[in-house]
Amino acid sequence: MSTSSSSSSTSTALDNSSNEDIVLEKRNNLKNQNIEEQPKKQERGVKEQTKKRVYQSPYDNKSLAWLDKYFEISQRDSNFTKEILGGIAMFLASLYILSVQPSVLKLGGTPESGTRQSTALLSGLGTISMGVVSGIPLMVSTGMGENYFYSTTMMLKHKYSWQTAGSIVFIQGILIVLISWRFLRLKFLSAIPPMFRIGIAFGISLFIGTLGIKSMINNPVTGLSELHFRLLLAVLCLVFVASFAIREKIIVFILAPFVTAIVSQVIRAALGEFEMAKWDLSGLGSTAFKINFDWKVSALWLIPVMTINQLFDAVCTILTVIQFAFLDKIKFDEKKFLDLISQSKTSKLQRVIIVTGIWSSISGLFCNSQIVPFIESIVAGTVGARTGFSSVITGLCFLLSIFLYPIISLIPGEATAPLMIYTTAIVIKMITHVDFTDLNSIIPIVVSTITIPLMSSILMGIALGYAVLILLWIVAPEKKYKEITYPMVIVFILAVVGVVFELLE
Repeated sequence: MSTSSSSSSTSTALDNSSNEDIVLEKRNNLKNQNIEEQPKKQERGVKEQTKKRVYQSPYDNKSLAWLDKYFEISQRDSNFTKEILGGIAMFLASLYILSVQPSVLKLGGTPESGTRQSTALLSGLGTISMGVVSGIPLMVSTGMGENYFYSTTMMLKHKYSWQTAGSIVFIQGILIVLISWRFLRLKFLSAIPPMFRIGIAFGISLFIGTLGIKSMINNPVTGLSELHFRLLLAVLCLVFVASFAIREKIIVFILAPFVTAIVSQVIRAALGEFEMAKWDLSGLGSTAFKINFDWKVSALWLIPVMTINQLFDAVCTILTVIQFAFLDKIKFDEKKFLDLISQSKTSKLQRVIIVTGIWSSISGLFCNSQIVPFIESIVAGTVGARTGFSSVITGLCFLLSIFLYPIISLIPGEATAPLMIYTTAIVIKMITHVDFTDLNSIIPIVVSTITIPLMSSILMGIALGYAVLILLWIVAPEKKYKEITYPMVIVFILAVVGVVFELLE
């Protein structure tokens, strides 16, 4: 009895000790688990606090603080001075459209004064809405290339009246909105390789510089190159801008053009060449809401061609402006770039195209040509603007120009050309991010870079370069054809169609 009882007590003791060991082991495991989870909990807590944290504006004034918070001015390392100066500089660089657009559409019979005023109105309201909706320093107006297609192809070649041509633009703008609203997502960007996007920026910047040089040496009346005092003034203005910009005196981007304009007009007056535009505010009613739908069969293919043209032009211009204005100076970071344009369910790219389509449709109601983002918007980034507030300033300047055009028209090409050339010099740095050892990237970039300024067509340069890019990928010995995605195939088809119709027209 005693032996059995002792053995049972021994087994009980062993069971108790084993149970205690199990309990201790479980406690130790729980402690270790808590120790491991504690940093994770702290990290989650930090993230939750960051989400809950409300951005505090550095401005005490309630209105300024609200604007700063809405446009994220301080968050993007900018300030109101940079945004305002950037907006004015963007307006000056795009000012030429108010004189060029009426002369181009006049070829097809559109009333000149009505075109100028509707262009100013559409540019103003469109650019303001672009800044508010997208938050990007981007200006929109009636595009160069689109306006010639509108006047020469639609009106002169196909014999459409300016009222009927406006109705085609009206419908085409609605089509752009529907396409971008439903189909244009972030996947579209995968169809444009990063290196080619940089190459596009390089080519477009050369195009800007080419336009600047032409306005410096060409007679604004005859369009022929000639030696004139304007060239000397433009060179001096460019040197003035560059020297002070290097010293980060951004006021020079506004001061230099205005000083040059005053000197230029004084010299013109001395030579008897001074001329002031007529003050006419009655022209807007001559083109507004005059459209009719007297279409022909050709309208069925004109609309797709115009849509392809506008999409290519707009998307590549937007990507260039975003790359330049949003990234840290000119340092290219693909992941950061994609994050910037997809910060919400509706990406920045998609918002811009939708707004562009809406204002194109409204432009048609005014019997005007398509609205597109202007590559001259890069000028704002050169000054230091990083937000849509600069677009609001640019839009307000265009609205004021409706009433002050005779005064604003006194700012000649030699005063604004240096801004375009300086911008080219800044943006051209982007080419350093291209892999020069990869001919599959270099050759398409060379094709686009030469074609855009040579043919004065962003669409032609981008479409031809992209077509060459895909064909090179197909025959490349590295089997790069495996990297071709279905969005790339769709864009390739659109590029080929764009090249064909551009050359036909």
